[in-house]
Amino acid sequence: MDLNSSLEYAAIILALLYVILAARESIWCWYPAFISSGIYVYLTFSANLIGESFISLFYVIMAVYGWWQWTFGRRKDELLKIAEWNTSLHVRIILLGLVTAGVLGKSFELIFDSAMPYLDAFTTSFSLIATFMVTRKILSNWIYWIVIDAVNIYLYWSRGLEPSAGLYFLYTILAVFGFLSWHKEWKKERKFLQS
Repeated sequence: MDLNSSLEYAAIILALLYVILAARESIWCWYPAFISSGIYVYLTFSANLIGESFISLFYVIMAVYGWWQWTFGRRKDELLKIAEWNTSLHVRIILLGLVTAGVLGKSFELIFDSAMPYLDAFTTSFSLIATFMVTRKILSNWIYWIVIDAVNIYLYWSRGLEPSAGLYFLYTILAVFGFLSWHKEWKKERKFLQS
């Protein structure tokens, strides 16, 4: 097994650990997120997935930010709890994500000669949004991830990164469980506030 394969498997294990811990709202999720993302910066750049390289670097930064938010972040003078955005905000965020994906896709195509620039840009754009949502404990982040992960299965498989495509398949399943877990907690909190 070569170095890249070993790194890829290590990153996969750490990435799975991150999602499992995040679904449980464990502060410890940010440590494997940081290390796994750092490994993926190298792997995706080597595979000429420029957008995914940038997003992996962003994940490294967001792991630090997420840890900070989950440790010290506040919403209405309380520790950060699961919340949800209204439909209007989601529509604006999705439109922003699509416009950003179009601009990034054209840039990836012209500047970097990226493989599959528009799909790469789509996952990049919406991963930025969904990652921010996780750091702020926004419930619907998991719905965004289900779509992003499904697209990434194809993207990684087509570039010869089959183990990582398998990871995104597992991510898709874990995102469903993450949503169910957070939704249960969110409903419990809302019921508590209404009583």
